[in-house]
Amino acid sequence: MLFKKNGWLFSALVVTTLLNGCSAIGKIENDPVSQLPQGEQRYTIYNYSEQHPAGDTLFLLAFSGGGTRAAALSYGVLEELKDTRYQADGKEVRLLDEVDRISSVSGGSFTSAYYGLFGDQIFDDFKDVFLYKDVQGDLESLLLGFFDLIGRMFSTSSRTEVAIDYYDKNIFQGKTFADLQSSDGPLILINATDLNSQSQFIFLQAQFDFLCSDLSQFKVARAVAASSAVPVLFQPVLLERHGECHYEKPEWLSNAEKRAEQDDDKRLQESVSALNFYLDDNNPPYVTLLDGGITDNLGLRTILKTVSLYGGVKNIRDKAYKNQKLPERFVVIVVDASTTSESSIGKTKSMPSLGETLGAVTDIQLHLYNTETNSLLKEELMQWAKTASTKEHTITPYFINLDVTGLEKHEDRVFFNNVPTSFSLEKDQADKLIKLSKEMLRKNPEYQKLLQQLSAENKDI
Repeated sequence: MLFKKNGWLFSALVVTTLLNGCSAIGKIENDPVSQLPQGEQRYTIYNYSEQHPAGDTLFLLAFSGGGTRAAALSYGVLEELKDTRYQADGKEVRLLDEVDRISSVSGGSFTSAYYGLFGDQIFDDFKDVFLYKDVQGDLESLLLGFFDLIGRMFSTSSRTEVAIDYYDKNIFQGKTFADLQSSDGPLILINATDLNSQSQFIFLQAQFDFLCSDLSQFKVARAVAASSAVPVLFQPVLLERHGECHYEKPEWLSNAEKRAEQDDDKRLQESVSALNFYLDDNNPPYVTLLDGGITDNLGLRTILKTVSLYGGVKNIRDKAYKNQKLPERFVVIVVDASTTSESSIGKTKSMPSLGETLGAVTDIQLHLYNTETNSLLKEELMQWAKTASTKEHTITPYFINLDVTGLEKHEDRVFFNNVPTSFSLEKDQADKLIKLSKEMLRKNPEYQKLLQQLSAENKDI
């Protein structure tokens, strides 16, 4: 999320003021279908698991929000995993190739989507395409250039559409989810927030089923824009609930609804209610998407939500691994780009400004929510490994959390906390973030345990 320390707020307010009285109209790009995709055409967790067995390691990455800072940290983790090798079945294997899923929000979604689409090409050009590029400056020029500004005064197109067009042309090259599915990389879970259902929205076909739409035709740039659409700075991305396919409540949702009621599971009840929202014709017909960090700034609750909705890890194990060997280990790496910047509040008797107050409130809420999410996922991961294990086969869990507290040097922590949450970094800032990210992962005690268990090492050191 980009709630603070960015230069966009003033620009956004200027544009908003100039366009006052000229309401932006949402552009709908999820076309209706009379028949939903079937079989292998569906971009879903279950299909991906069937087509890409996890092998000995079920490996998940979670990329947080935080603008280009988050994108750089996430890139650094990918680079470190690429350079870390171990022997498996007599062959040298990159740890990066073991990654099965990447769940991301906001700034982290740029890295996850790019890697999902282009694979190892990310190590050749992503720095120039995104990390080193002044994306923020380019967008401000498009929005605030004199002739563009005059034209936009008579346009109903939103600022978000300008950003989508830019991302599509300059970063994601017009690619759709069909390209993402055919890329043979990890399953990419791009997360946004739906203001209508008041819940997380995951760009998977199972979610698009409720809209009677085919996700494969949807632009990746539009999904990433929704995932990173910070309130005030950007207007929402709209989708429409269509009825042409006559979609009815699926059995897995009905079963989840029964379990939620029987177990008085409030968290599961929330997830069920959010999906039932789309099935009620009396509700608004449009899905209104903003920054995924509003509901989960780490991208971890997607995992919790999915496991819960589909009946728990034992049910998933029995279904997904019916004809597959159980993995030896569960690995989750969380890349948390949130900062803990110092505040002047309380140092004098002077009352904090509105900006200082809002910044502190955002920091507190984000920090506490991230801590709760991390703790919950870690506890669940341990339980999942225990539940999924059998008498003959024990699964070992590894929960690896990377955040500013993992930096050993005080000056590195100061640098990290002072990097703005924006879409514009200096080249040396991006390079240092990548370096720090790799060091944090390499020195993480839980990661070291994983490397020792695999007899793995970084070949680039």
